[in-house]
Amino acid sequence: MGIIKTFFPSSNSIISVWKIEESIDELREISKENTYIKNEIREMEYHASREALKYGCKKLGIDFIGIKKDSNGKPHLKNNSTEISISHKFPYAIVMIHKDRECGVDIEKIDKKALKVKDKFLIDNEIDYIGESIKNATIYWSIKETLYKIKGKTFDFKKIIIKRPTSKNKYECMINNKNYTIGIDELDKHIIAYTI
Repeated sequence: MGIIKTFFPSSNSIISVWKIEESIDELREISKENTYIKNEIREMEYHASREALKYGCKKLGIDFIGIKKDSNGKPHLKNNSTEISISHKFPYAIVMIHKDRECGVDIEKIDKKALKVKDKFLIDNEIDYIGESIKNATIYWSIKETLYKIKGKTFDFKKIIIKRPTSKNKYECMINNKNYTIGIDELDKHIIAYTI
């Protein structure tokens, strides 16, 4: 299907969502990139995320040469200081590009899994706030994944503090005394979280 949604959290950033409805062979033909990924779903997500990234770069007037990963596995554009973030949850691949600062994006299916493991990633007042809400547990998980992607290295998710929503779709958060605002969107029973 290709790009189904594009939005601009700021004048210097873009988020592009690709819905995977193509076959693996069609995606290989579209992307023309070789990969050694053995899992077919993962390979499809790989190709779709690269195409969404190319699309976003074009919209922002950035030449896409390719992606490199740093020592933590965080993706970066080759020969460009523009920040990127990539996420996927089949059948969606999503990318965020920001020209001026670090960014993060995540997509998660609203699912009871997040509620089952809430004690592993939430602090007490966050647990109290979400209660037994599957959707709120997924939102909090996605917010913490988004902020994790900014740093690109492993750390305790409980150290990411989520304050209550400041509006319907915005959350103020803190990591190591640094504040972030996270936007939330919903798409076909999936949560999209992204830095603003």
